[in-house]
Amino acid sequence: MWLLYLLVPALFCRAGGSIPIPQKLFGEVTSPLFPKPYPNNFETTTVITVPTGYRVKLVFQQFDLEPSEGCFYDYVKISADKKSLGRFCGQLGSPLGNPPGKKEFMSQGNKMLLTFHTDFSNEENGTIMFYKGFLAYYQAVGEEDPQPQCQHLCHN
Repeated sequence: MWLLYLLVPALFCRAGGSIPIPQKLFGEVTSPLFPKPYPNNFETTTVITVPTGYRVKLVFQQFDLEPSEGCFYDYVKISADKKSLGRFCGQLGSPLGNPPGKKEFMSQGNKMLLTFHTDFSNEENGTIMFYKGFLAYYQAVGEEDPQPQCQHLCHN
């Protein structure tokens, strides 16, 4: 019965450019229009919330954003627990920008925020570029999950 309670989505309302995701144990997050090119001059924050007592684990499967020094133009910023976990741009496997690679991002609490920002254009040497954005998967990781315990025991 408690599992049914965890799977029942919470009710959210859209507020000020943020997109809350109903509480689920796993799901996906994408940039707008993915896998088609994302829009210019756009910013939104997606709030991922998993049930209390769980942590959020996030991994990017596809990542194709305009690369720039310091990820100034287009970027995905990840934050959790009132801390930034990084600002990312570029392509998976590319040295340009700061792509997240296959890194796993983990929150300490049950929320993670993804801010997706684009500037006014996607041009490179006068050529209009079409970047596809991103696809990421998240899942709820519980305290009883053996992975965090193993990491704790293995590093002592």
